[in-house]
Amino acid sequence: MGLKAQHGRTEIKLDGAEWWKNFQEAHQAQLHNSLYSLRDIKPDPLWKETGTENGSLLFDGYSTYLEIENFSLNKNFAISFWIAPRAFDSAIDKKIASVLDFYNPIDSIAMRVGLLQHGQLALEYELGKNKQRFTNENSYVNKNTWNHVLIVQQDNKIKLEINNEEVLEDTLKMDLLSFFQKDLKLLIGRNSNASGFGDKFKFNMISGLLDEIIIKNDPSEVDKIDKKRLEKLQNEDITHALRLDFSKYKSEDYKPAYHATAPAHWMNEPHAPFYYNGKYHLFYQHNPFGPYWGQIHWGHWVSEDMVNWKHAEIALAPEKGELDPDGIWSGSAFVGPGNMPMLFYTAGNLKKEQNQYTAIAIPKDTTDKNLQQWEKTDIIVDKPSEYKKNEFRDPFVFKVDETYYMIVGSGIEGKGGTAPIFESQDALNWEYLNPFYIADIQKYPFLGGVWELPVFLPLTRKDGSKTNKYVFMVLPLRDEADVEVFYWIGEFDQHKKQFVPDDAEPKLLDYGDFGFTGPSGFVDPKTGRTIVFSIAQGKYGNIDTYDMGWAHNAGLPIELWLSDSQELRFAPIEEVKTLRKEKLFSCKDCSKKIINSKLEEVQGEQLEILMEFEISKQKQGIEVRRTEDGSTKAMIYYDPATKTVVFDKLQENPEREVKALKAPVGDASKVKLHIFLDRSMIEIYINDEVSITDRIYFKEEDAKGLKIIGPENANLESLSIWNLNGIDWEYVE
Repeated sequence: MGLKAQHGRTEIKLDGAEWWKNFQEAHQAQLHNSLYSLRDIKPDPLWKETGTENGSLLFDGYSTYLEIENFSLNKNFAISFWIAPRAFDSAIDKKIASVLDFYNPIDSIAMRVGLLQHGQLALEYELGKNKQRFTNENSYVNKNTWNHVLIVQQDNKIKLEINNEEVLEDTLKMDLLSFFQKDLKLLIGRNSNASGFGDKFKFNMISGLLDEIIIKNDPSEVDKIDKKRLEKLQNEDITHALRLDFSKYKSEDYKPAYHATAPAHWMNEPHAPFYYNGKYHLFYQHNPFGPYWGQIHWGHWVSEDMVNWKHAEIALAPEKGELDPDGIWSGSAFVGPGNMPMLFYTAGNLKKEQNQYTAIAIPKDTTDKNLQQWEKTDIIVDKPSEYKKNEFRDPFVFKVDETYYMIVGSGIEGKGGTAPIFESQDALNWEYLNPFYIADIQKYPFLGGVWELPVFLPLTRKDGSKTNKYVFMVLPLRDEADVEVFYWIGEFDQHKKQFVPDDAEPKLLDYGDFGFTGPSGFVDPKTGRTIVFSIAQGKYGNIDTYDMGWAHNAGLPIELWLSDSQELRFAPIEEVKTLRKEKLFSCKDCSKKIINSKLEEVQGEQLEILMEFEISKQKQGIEVRRTEDGSTKAMIYYDPATKTVVFDKLQENPEREVKALKAPVGDASKVKLHIFLDRSMIEIYINDEVSITDRIYFKEEDAKGLKIIGPENANLESLSIWNLNGIDWEYVE
């Protein structure tokens, strides 16, 4: 049977798992939800304890919705519900994120109530190609708190109320008799005509708590919500119930344990690191609606060591108005004048001719040790006219002597990618100077027509002594771009306000073929080290991110320094050692045969491996994530024929086309491999000169073994293997 109003009243209480079990048995109803795992077969909906009676259902923003067959709706009705959004859909294709969607797919008719961009409440009727929508500038609900919504329709009159306040009264002009004569389906939490991509991902869904849906056939019976109850619920702290819940991924085999991840859903590049009052802060591009790109916010981590992070609340979100209604894209941070932390971010407004510009935010309360709340200023820096339209993003701020500088990713038509440079004496008022550096795009077409995420950092020696050298990193885009992190070593000409490279030819930092991207960095004021962060791309192929519920993670933070030969060197920061658990194996000047006999007892997928050996005429290295029979394995070895370290995999039905990744070693006489395994993650650091970042998606449960590769009589100078702890994730208070 379907869901019919009893005594003119229908209640969908959303009161928890036991309520749902009874409701599902009594009605033709389905509750859809991601598995949040690639192994589980039964989804676990997010029932939450809140201030409402018997709890509420948390809609995750991309997979949670209810579907009820054969619903009848009276022409005169009153609909009410409680909703506490945690993020607002961006109304892709100008569609409503439906809270309730009554529809008949055969006749293309629908009535839906839900939210437009930034939480604007709207009611809409759709009859084929004809639509009538009711909304106005007063009909906004608030995030992170309960809102009571009431919709009344009587004799073609429409009224909308939010929290007992009437926000709209209008007249229905469409003939809806045929709509109310139909058997309808009811979707709760998703638009019946949602936009999207692929077979599963749909936009126009709600993200947040929903409770106590009541539908009455007699709107004259509607009473105001009790004022005391309204005040109580609006004063209720529901932060914990609304948060993205990282604990639901405990059975997800591929989610890294000791690399920084968003609590759930999509993230890409970490950015804007800074140190303030004893805490490190790092932000990241984040979509709180699901594991796909869109509705970009700034997620926020806080740490005391840059390794063991905690989640903080979302720092920046798109908001209605002229500043950043359409996106909060990448940027940087700097502790500016008066010891004030400042976030420099790319603000998006698609209604403007130039839809990207730099904006600034500062903490609401600098005494908050975790700086969880940020206030946007009205300061913006616009793109100079000579640069490409709508290609002006990812500001990076640095300081030389007493002057602040900002470079922003962009490009010039016919000249390729570049970064305009601005200067300021107060980090607030900025003056454009000139292009920071223009490469030879004819000679290096892989540098593309636009540069994203420019990073400019001073380099010290390994011992911390200062130099006059800098590293300049960019991520090329457009045209013939090879989307990898390229860099130059050089100097900053303070007279011309330009970068001068030692060598015009750019170098690759990582050889993972789009494994390590999205660079950001800072000089740690606590230690003087130059440190860079990155995104480790997921490379999912046919891995189902819908069921996984998350996408991408940060790479390990790396320290950069200048060698005696004026070349860049880098390695994971010293603090990574704090993750070490027990030492599983250690050996110096040991033979391959002895090592492999001992490694039969060593297994793991959260490992640090440090090995050194002299180069010979045969391949040497190690197999990791190896099954007992060797049919599945990942191989890291030095190949004397190509003078490269190779990363390759052997597996049946790989998630994507697999090719060997090769990083050049040159004429080195020894190879030092520093390898980090973290479930699906692998990072290989080679002689502190280059790296390979990639993924390992092995399904076999016994794919945790190790084995040395090399000639039978080979000796390793040293081999050490540690088991590593994962991050003990929690939210800051």
